[in-house]
Amino acid sequence: MDKLESIVKEGTKLNETQIVPTANQRLSLKVSILSILSHMSKDIFIMNRQFFYWKKRLVEGEINLPDSVEHFQKGEFSEKLTDWLLEPLLIFCQNPEEVAKTIADYLHEKKYKYVRARNDMYPTRLIVDVEFEIAAIINPTNSVLSKHVDKVELYGANVNMNGALMLPIFLYDYMTPRFNYEQWKNNLEIEPFLWQDIQKQWEKGVKPLQYPVINKDIQEKIFEMIKTEKEGDYVFTGYYSYHMLTNPQTPYNGEYHIYHVNPVNFLEKIGKEMEGLDVKEESKIYYFQSKTYVVMKDGKIVLTLMELDFPINYVKLGVYRHTNFHGLQLFMLMDALKSDYDTKISNLGYLMKAKNIFLKQISANMLDVNGKNGIKNVFEVLQNNMVGPETTPFLDFKKKEFNKELTFFYRPDIEEKKDDDNENPV
Repeated sequence: MDKLESIVKEGTKLNETQIVPTANQRLSLKVSILSILSHMSKDIFIMNRQFFYWKKRLVEGEINLPDSVEHFQKGEFSEKLTDWLLEPLLIFCQNPEEVAKTIADYLHEKKYKYVRARNDMYPTRLIVDVEFEIAAIINPTNSVLSKHVDKVELYGANVNMNGALMLPIFLYDYMTPRFNYEQWKNNLEIEPFLWQDIQKQWEKGVKPLQYPVINKDIQEKIFEMIKTEKEGDYVFTGYYSYHMLTNPQTPYNGEYHIYHVNPVNFLEKIGKEMEGLDVKEESKIYYFQSKTYVVMKDGKIVLTLMELDFPINYVKLGVYRHTNFHGLQLFMLMDALKSDYDTKISNLGYLMKAKNIFLKQISANMLDVNGKNGIKNVFEVLQNNMVGPETTPFLDFKKKEFNKELTFFYRPDIEEKKDDDNENPV
């Protein structure tokens, strides 16, 4: 066995020196990106999945930060201290196109090959490619994210140490397995660590959700219009789903949140049925979020509509479809991030408590003749029930690329050539 491990180690070492770009070259590239970011706005921050695994090892004492970063600047890298840099950097900034161009220009000046900045499959994100590998993913940031960023300067740039900002990305991956299942393995390895700080908040006070109560007549009209839509066109989430999972025996009299395949058409429908409604489009927090419309009546939110643009998991609670446990966790975490985080995060604690009680009740029940109990697990997360259009972000992206509908493409070598031609006209 020792001999086999030795052979594998030697083979791995050989590959690292033969495959181009080598691991060391890829690390040098990322440090170059961090270097240019360190001279840009302090509002810019970085994170990626592997970084939080790196942080976990740091917290557990498996690795220690060096006293000096001089050897990083010289291109001398310790694998344990820098392996998170081998993955694409998730860069969050206010002006993605400007940042993408600045990074591309800098890397081109540093003589990196095949540098380009381009659209990503998610419309609001941009990609920086170097030597046909993704080096950085540029994401738009906003006041919600900036408020919760735990900035630490590392290798000259700001990194986010707050795992609560990474969790929504994981939860989105889980509820959209049709095109994100390949991320699950890495997510599941680090996810428990990301929940630790949130669990500390739960300990301060786990209590049932106190949702906003709205006018009963208005609520009944909204609900009646929702349930008359085609079953495959919408799915519930939010406070109503939370209520159905934690306290289904009592009536619900709060606002509704749904994903809908055509929210604009549905808005027109309810506008004809109800007078005095105010509608506003809500700003996105994360790149994966679709268009969101908030409907208000007499100054109170009565309905939030999110576009159901890609298929998501659902579970039936009673007779209606609701986003599954991961989808509801995503809603509750985002709701807490948007406002009153310290109070609202305890709602997630109560949801977890309800889940644990429910699972204990299932395990305590007698098994039927087939060796299974007859109780449906409403907290189930690994299921194949999907609702939404038969498409994926990547497929939509490739269609736009084929039809030349992409909006951003930048190559510094081409721009440089254009400048040279302008300076030396024929």
